[in-house]
Amino acid sequence: MKSMIDLGQMAATVLSVAGVLLNNNQNRWCFPLWLLSNAICFAYHWRARLFGLAVRDVIFLVLAVAGWIQWSYYA
Repeated sequence: MKSMIDLGQMAATVLSVAGVLLNNNQNRWCFPLWLLSNAICFAYHWRARLFGLAVRDVIFLVLAVAGWIQWSYYA
């Protein structure tokens, strides 16, 4: 089980960094990567009973959706 958690955390980190790189190149595909990354983090934090971090992840999810919609509207 621990190796699955470590793999999930690594995947979330790689997705998040890839999202930042795409954002720096003004590529709207950064948002789906951030959505997936934040969903993984939310699941991990919820399961670990780190509810404050889970709430933060939900906020980041909402912001990623809002950013994707707004960026699609102006593109």
